[in-house]
Amino acid sequence: MNRVSADVLPKYRQLVTDYESATRDHLKNSLARMFSEVEPTMIDFASKAETDNAQVRFFDAISHIRNLSGVVTRNYFDTLTTGFGEFISGRPIHYPKPIIETDSAGLIGIVDDNDLEVHIATQAMIEKSKNKHYQSLYQLGQRLAVIRQGRRLARPDIPASPDHLAITFQSVAADFALEHKLLLILYVLFEKRVLGNVGTLYVEINRLFSDAGIYPNLTPMVSLIQGKSEKRHRRVSTETKARSSTDTEFLPAVRSAPLTNKDFAIGAEVFRSILSLLTERLKTDPRFKNHPEYRPGGNLAQLRSKPDLVRAINQLDTPRHLDMGLYATATAAAATAADRNVATIDYLQQRIADEREVIYRSLDTNTIPTADLDTIELVGMLFEHVLDDQDLASITKALICHLHTPYLKVAILDQEFLSNPEHIARKLLNLVVNGGRRWVDENSLDAGIYHTMRDMIQTIMGDFKDDVSIFEKFHDEFLDHLQALEHKTKILEERTREATQGKDRLEYSRLRADAVLRQQCAGVRFQPVLWGFLSSVWKNYMTLLLLRDQKIEQQRQWRTVLMVINSIIKLNNAYVDARTGEWLKHAWPGLRKNIESGLEFLGDNTPSEYIALREAVQGLLQGRVAVAVETVAVRSDTVANVHAEETAHSKRLVAYRVEVQKSDIGTWFEFTAPDGKLLRVKKSWYSPITNNHMFIDRFGFKAFMLSTDELVKRLDNGTVRIITPNRYPFVDQTLKRIYSLLRAGKAISAVGD
Repeated sequence: MNRVSADVLPKYRQLVTDYESATRDHLKNSLARMFSEVEPTMIDFASKAETDNAQVRFFDAISHIRNLSGVVTRNYFDTLTTGFGEFISGRPIHYPKPIIETDSAGLIGIVDDNDLEVHIATQAMIEKSKNKHYQSLYQLGQRLAVIRQGRRLARPDIPASPDHLAITFQSVAADFALEHKLLLILYVLFEKRVLGNVGTLYVEINRLFSDAGIYPNLTPMVSLIQGKSEKRHRRVSTETKARSSTDTEFLPAVRSAPLTNKDFAIGAEVFRSILSLLTERLKTDPRFKNHPEYRPGGNLAQLRSKPDLVRAINQLDTPRHLDMGLYATATAAAATAADRNVATIDYLQQRIADEREVIYRSLDTNTIPTADLDTIELVGMLFEHVLDDQDLASITKALICHLHTPYLKVAILDQEFLSNPEHIARKLLNLVVNGGRRWVDENSLDAGIYHTMRDMIQTIMGDFKDDVSIFEKFHDEFLDHLQALEHKTKILEERTREATQGKDRLEYSRLRADAVLRQQCAGVRFQPVLWGFLSSVWKNYMTLLLLRDQKIEQQRQWRTVLMVINSIIKLNNAYVDARTGEWLKHAWPGLRKNIESGLEFLGDNTPSEYIALREAVQGLLQGRVAVAVETVAVRSDTVANVHAEETAHSKRLVAYRVEVQKSDIGTWFEFTAPDGKLLRVKKSWYSPITNNHMFIDRFGFKAFMLSTDELVKRLDNGTVRIITPNRYPFVDQTLKRIYSLLRAGKAISAVGD
């Protein structure tokens, strides 16, 4: 689009001045909040740094940014003011020339990698903000065209647009002269605290123009905007990829990148289809046969407005305190996990249905607009899917379902809750469900996020009336708790893994030393004093060598170890063979030197077993042979065929063994204890040496070690299963499922039907 000139009509210039003032006031608070988060963010990165020098850079950046933040903020506002001036005078807002033009992709190779990464990061945050605030930006662009003599504006020429805010920050942030990685951290904070909160500014500005009589009744576009490439990708994917299951229809392919709401973004057509199908269901419900929107010639004037409907819901005797059902009774502890789950689901299904029916009876269904009836039904279905979630503990389901009535009000107040993946209340519900899946363990409620979640939900029940913006505070605080827990757990897991790896290596060294010793001595009947030295002192020396150096068996020092063993085997013959006694006279000085070198390595030069060995040798050298009544026979421990038991049902066990061997670090397993309790653990480490798997609980503490053979047995007997935790945003995934089921013509019963 050509960025043509058309200055602002004189009568609107004061309005633009007010527009700029509102922008400055809003951004002043956002930037202050952003800079206040620099210190805790840099400290967090410093705690994860691998070197002291790296930590120092993060700590130095704190004071450096603090000292320059005032200057950078002033420069930022000065540059924004220049942009507003260009807008008033009818000129395009001037931006620095981008490092690479869209038509010069062939030159990308000569662009500095750091500059390119900054450019990409800036453009990504701009696109994300434009998609998130598309409705408001569309309305603002329409209204600004009026005051610019009807000339349509390019998106970058809208003052305070994501382009204007982000590129201006990119320009002034260069004054910090930060190294690349530190600068990117600052950009992340800018995206989170400035662009992430700019939606309220756009609402305020649109209201300012609307109150001034500029398009006061401008209808928003009901659309969830996607980029062209995303639309094209979805169209190609739809045309070329067959869908075999409604449950997996919308699941993205396996990927390593974190999932975002964009992975589940539903288009406006899909959302309208859900509402349309729900409306058809309600038309057939006898309870709504007299509804004015379903009856020809009905009196639509009797329908309640949204504010009136919310006020009516607020006046009802809706839940204000937690009702935990079975968990509030003494029988919960005695019940099995399966029994608690069944009882909880039955109780919550009835409670959700009762809450909905209270609204219907008290407000008169014939006064509720059909759009709001659809919303009430759809929110009920969302919470019914909470009950069906296999990754949530029963007590978590009981807690989350207290949000049913508050979220009914949210959905009625703001239909974007159901159509916009970035709606703050929707993001909070996704966060609560995913947090419950990951961080609540019925057997250890104090260890995770349960109490934080409980307190937050109880506060929402009591405080939420009609101001949806309060969910932003709850979302940010809950997210902070989750991130802190994640960080703490990661540190615990690393420490647990390091300690276990050390123990595993020690165990391997002991087993290997014992195996080598027995292999060398197999079939020999030792005098007890000789075997006592080998099986105790000398095996300890071998263990320590193996522990210190995994490649010791290929070195000269290990050959000396074996020579000592073979010499003592020959020494054992001296008790019955006089010729060996002659050999001993010549061999003992060298043998003694090698033994004492090993003892010095152990740090104990005179262990009792060695003293006994020396005395025995002296006796042999002096012709005093004291043959023991009983000798010690050494057998080589042959490894049993671990697969022998698999012969009877080999195919199944072999399949389990392959599954275990293919399981990656980070794979989750669910173990069933003899008392029926379920324990979810993560595979944190595998030892190829001992063939052991280390499992940790969800909070980073070591649960147990299991060998591959034991794990295969448990998979076979059903006391353990490999699970794939649900990482998808709850609301987005559930709406996809509801749409798929409705489209497939499958019956979906509303809660309580």
